[in-house]
Amino acid sequence: MARNKNSEYDSKRLLKEHLKRLAGIQLQFCTDVAATFKGIIRALKEKAPAAANPYEINLATFSKRLKTLYAHWNEHKDDLWGASEALSVATPPASDDLRYLKSSALNIWLLGFEFPETIMVFTRKQIHFLCGQKKASLLEVVKSSAKQAVGVDVVMHIKAKTDDGMGLMDAIFRAIYALSKEDVPVVGHIAKEPPEGNLLEAWSNKLKESKIQLTDITSGLSDLFAVKDENEINCIKKAAYLSASVLKDYMVPKLESIIDEEKKVKHSSLMDDAEKVILEPSKINVKLRASNVDICYPPIIQSGGEFDLRPSAASNDENLYYDSGSVIICAVGSRYNSYCTNVARTILIDATSIQIKAYEVLLKAQEAAIGALKPGNKTSDAYQAALLVVEKNAPELLANLTKSAGTGIGLEFRESSLNLNSKNNKVLKENMIFNVSIGFQNLRTEINKPKSQNFSLLLADTVIVKPKPEVVTAKSSKAVKDVAYSFNDGEEEEEEKPKMLLANSAEAMYWVGDPTVSSRWLVVWKARARGGISYGRFGLEAPSFSLRRRPTMKRWL
Repeated sequence: MARNKNSEYDSKRLLKEHLKRLAGIQLQFCTDVAATFKGIIRALKEKAPAAANPYEINLATFSKRLKTLYAHWNEHKDDLWGASEALSVATPPASDDLRYLKSSALNIWLLGFEFPETIMVFTRKQIHFLCGQKKASLLEVVKSSAKQAVGVDVVMHIKAKTDDGMGLMDAIFRAIYALSKEDVPVVGHIAKEPPEGNLLEAWSNKLKESKIQLTDITSGLSDLFAVKDENEINCIKKAAYLSASVLKDYMVPKLESIIDEEKKVKHSSLMDDAEKVILEPSKINVKLRASNVDICYPPIIQSGGEFDLRPSAASNDENLYYDSGSVIICAVGSRYNSYCTNVARTILIDATSIQIKAYEVLLKAQEAAIGALKPGNKTSDAYQAALLVVEKNAPELLANLTKSAGTGIGLEFRESSLNLNSKNNKVLKENMIFNVSIGFQNLRTEINKPKSQNFSLLLADTVIVKPKPEVVTAKSSKAVKDVAYSFNDGEEEEEEKPKMLLANSAEAMYWVGDPTVSSRWLVVWKARARGGISYGRFGLEAPSFSLRRRPTMKRWL
């Protein structure tokens, strides 16, 4: 009995010391077990830190990027920032619409969060914020960091709810005039973002009516955001992993199941289901916090002869079409901490020789474009590399090739200044990131089915510019063997005998011909105990070949 009591005491002592070491808790044990656990819970609650502020600004990142902003502005003042002496960035009110704005991008890049209905004005000696009280209280913390980083003072202009803000705007303009070396100050703004809401409309009118010269700073901001730092690349990689995982681990198996069971499912329904998976990554065992992820656009699923390869395409309410010779295009764009990625794949069903050839050429063209994304090359080199592949291998398809091989991607889904077309000669820099999206539009095949005659092909990947370009969406395969399926019934094909029977006849090897492809493929079938057959996916330098319908397979055995 004494030994048991000593053991019990030792256990309590060890637990007490363990809790003290981990959490600094002084705990009194008693003979009542329930009371002891209540004491543990009470002590942990008392010791628990206050909930972290979800909008806490990372001051180290703020300081680093503020230095980058001012250095870039100084270096490229005339060629990219319109010779501006002050920068005006006005962020509109929050919206439920999915949109990408340079003003929002600057908020997120510099401060970590979007500050709606906030006006920021950067000068050489001051940064002015015009906003409400709550936002001002969050921004107060950057004052000392701004002073230490670039030697500027942060001035807060706090607008009351009943105030129109005109008096505060006058104070900002007086500061601009006082710091300007010219009689007519040059103020940069984002020309293509129209003002929204009373505050921003009043500010826009003030800019136009005052004695200042306005210039567009869109190019400066685009170039500022183009090269990503380590934290940004980490966000991109997480978003890319999610995008590729949704496509590979959810959408493709879902499509296989629908086709296998011959279900009728609308494109829009598939879109909704895929979006839910993006917003809840745990559904496909992706370990990312749901609060940190979002869609770049609603997932796109297209089939049935109607295809739109533009980024603004939408999934319609038509049923998924998967008859012989059909094409299915799937595209997924995910964001992590507001950083965008994109991946798109084309699935071929009982493909014809025309479709197979077009896909193989497109795959080579995209790989050539990706291979050209190296530091020192020009953005136009990527498109030219793709163009040369098509000219060499399928010149008849040149007219159907998209006019661009993609765009830059990051806080904005489309960084249009980094368009991968034949005319853009911007020099590539390491750690720029691109959505390499290329396709063939409005192709025709010989199949006499209205929904299979017209088809398009699309491939897209997110790529980091490096001496050896890094494809961060590579988890989703685009090899022909992984995207080309055959669900041939074989009812009209002549029965073929096995070339070789394996031990105990559990497996049989057949040479099976596909009428649309000249080569013959080796397919391995595994017989089940009841005489049914599971499907095989195996090919010799050919697309994946999957015969799944039991009547045909039974007849062959």
